[in-house]
Amino acid sequence: MRYLWLAIFWAMQLTAHIFFKGGTFPDHPERKVPFFILGNILGAGSVWILMRLYELMNVNVALAIGGGGAFFVVQIVLAIIFRSQVTPVMAIGILAIAAGMIMVGLGTPASAAGG
Repeated sequence: MRYLWLAIFWAMQLTAHIFFKGGTFPDHPERKVPFFILGNILGAGSVWILMRLYELMNVNVALAIGGGGAFFVVQIVLAIIFRSQVTPVMAIGILAIAAGMIMVGLGTPASAAGG
């Protein structure tokens, strides 16, 4: 079940960030407020999902994998959708976050749920 919650959390975070970016285009100023509101609704909802993850797994692992995974997914997808240039140094940073997620996940004892 925790993998489903993680996927939902990442999807909500990603969608919120797409709305935030979509509200910044100067040729569509009418989108700024509604996209800001939609992004915040999804962002607040995703925090509720993160709270569910805290119930299912070690709090440090939930935050590292949840937050790190959201960062990773958002960086990759926004770079693709909005054709944002990712420099080699930026790519190394994104991969370092992914490596940190893996290290935290692998370093967790199997019985460390909920703490």
